[in-house]
Amino acid sequence: MKKQLILTATFIALVGASAFGAQTAFAQGVDSQSELVARIAEKFGLNQSEVQTVVDQYRTEERTERQAEMKTKMEERLSQLVTDGKITNAQKQLILNKQAEMQTNRQQEFTNFKDLSQSERKAAMEKHKAELDAWAKENGIDLQYVMPFGKGGQGMMRGGMKSAQ
Repeated sequence: MKKQLILTATFIALVGASAFGAQTAFAQGVDSQSELVARIAEKFGLNQSEVQTVVDQYRTEERTERQAEMKTKMEERLSQLVTDGKITNAQKQLILNKQAEMQTNRQQEFTNFKDLSQSERKAAMEKHKAELDAWAKENGIDLQYVMPFGKGGQGMMRGGMKSAQ
């Protein structure tokens, strides 16, 4: 019971520290999460792989919840666009399918991008954007309706969620 309480407290500390340190860790190219897991396991006499498992499960659940929320918001946004006459129901479904396809491909693209130089990465992103532009044009869809939160998804990238007008 005491070990479970310590593990719970440790997990809370780890999550808080991870949230705070995640941006710094990526900027420095250091895997601080693994180091933090190791330190917590050592400090509280816990099995490091068990602590890592709890952290991994939490991150997976959090990611799944975030994706579900984003999907719901996007479906609501697209439904409103249908109601407003800006897209058709068929276009709404095309957009949802395209977004699901992009989500599925995202991890593979991320893995592939790691091995590319900056100029190769830029060329790959430009190619991907050109393909998406062509798809949108072919289906008579304004690209702003395809991207989460409006034009280019920039609401998310600039520090907050912003609805498309």
